[in-house]
Amino acid sequence: MKHMKRILAGCLACFTMFLLLAGCAEQKNLLKPFAKKERAASYYVALGEYLGVEAKLIKAEEVTDEILRMNILKTRYDYAEFTKVDRAAQEGDKVVASYQGYMDDELFQGGSASSEEIILGLGEYVPGFEAGIVGMTAGETKKVDVRFPDDYWSEDFAGKAAYFEITVKEVYSAALPEYNDAFVSEKLSYDNVGAFEEALAENLKKQFEEEAETKQLQAIWASVRENCTINSYPEDQVEAYVEEYVNYYTYLAQYSGSELDAYLQANYGITEEEFQKTVLEWAQSEIGDSLIVDAIVEAEKMELSDEEYEEEKQKLMQSMGYSSDEAFQSAYGSSFEDYYGKDSITKAILQNRVYDFVCENAKLK
Repeated sequence: MKHMKRILAGCLACFTMFLLLAGCAEQKNLLKPFAKKERAASYYVALGEYLGVEAKLIKAEEVTDEILRMNILKTRYDYAEFTKVDRAAQEGDKVVASYQGYMDDELFQGGSASSEEIILGLGEYVPGFEAGIVGMTAGETKKVDVRFPDDYWSEDFAGKAAYFEITVKEVYSAALPEYNDAFVSEKLSYDNVGAFEEALAENLKKQFEEEAETKQLQAIWASVRENCTINSYPEDQVEAYVEEYVNYYTYLAQYSGSELDAYLQANYGITEEEFQKTVLEWAQSEIGDSLIVDAIVEAEKMELSDEEYEEEKQKLMQSMGYSSDEAFQSAYGSSFEDYYGKDSITKAILQNRVYDFVCENAKLK
């Protein structure tokens, strides 16, 4: 579980139906096409206080010399030559590993991955995670105890103990390129290391500010969610959500020549029954959030004029990396609206408005 990416990476918004198992389950897909509800959201949700909720103030991380140094090191690893080795993993090696995270003996969201490449010593993961892999050999499975930092952005994890079941599949030594003007000029298109480091620091500053904004929304929304009561869920939505996940991972299993249960146990350390239970929880969590958003839209009588819709649609499209509808059509063969549907786009715009609305009225401490 990477702890909110101290390392700068090219993070592109992913607007696909399928999210990676557990690792990306918390990321919200604004354009996910849920089926229309037969009843108003207020039928399913009893709204609690959503204006003036209290939440922890999240400040953007500062770009320190150490963070800059680690990102420069990460950049060198991006251009390293790796050699598979038959020995125990050492700091500085790359390992390919699968892991599952547990808290109070329960799998937690965002704590599992399959065949993930991990550089030991970069500090990309929760403290203790990478150190726990040092000394492991290919084929070995080990329980690694960790504790999340007291100042961790999520109160659900801050200061809490957890453990990971980690299986190392492969170990690689790394030969890093020298870091000098020639390297940044040839590989990164900067005149010298000074120019590269200046740009890197600026990009990190922007990234940390965006991460802080996202974490702040998550903290505020957690308070809103806690104040609301979900009386029931639209069963057709829940069933469709679960079916999509099951079908997707069944396809992955078949592609690898395995049955679903065997595939899940080999790659994620869970049974098909545990998978079904976890996906149901994800479905209820994501659909529950969607219902709360819809209930606030209804309560506040939020609407979009045609002009507002067009303006916000353009912003949404640009946030996905497309400067115009023509650029989107060139990539997907249809217009942005035809591809996602006006209802899904409208819902995404109103969802953003709800998030802005509750954030602007929150009390941060």
